[in-house]
Amino acid sequence: MPGAREGIVYGPAALRAAARGDRIVWAMHRAALANGIIPVVPAAAVADAYRTEARVERLEELLAGSEVEDLGDESARRAGELAARADTTDLIAVTVAEAACRHNAAVVAARQNALRSAAGLLGHDLVLYAV
Repeated sequence: MPGAREGIVYGPAALRAAARGDRIVWAMHRAALANGIIPVVPAAAVADAYRTEARVERLEELLAGSEVEDLGDESARRAGELAARADTTDLIAVTVAEAACRHNAAVVAARQNALRSAAGLLGHDLVLYAV
């Protein structure tokens, strides 16, 4: 049984769901903020959400209450190495899993296989809320 999580990380599916007005995602987001938890969103997830989502007002509202983590040189290297070890080309899922591990956070996302594989390699017992 996984231990308590200290935060929450959003993947692209969570961002898309929020942009579409998904009530469960918005309730989770409001609950996190009300409890002093600032959701983390890897920049790669933001890029993917903007690539596929036309309803940017809601997306921007969600991101305004979140911490967007840049994908700098060092984190890009870590993500690439982890993707190679996990045998996946899903770099976005890998950045989400890596952020969840660093922040001891649960994940709201959809890419379960790649997330679980990467989290397992990091020794992080993934708590996933699939959207």
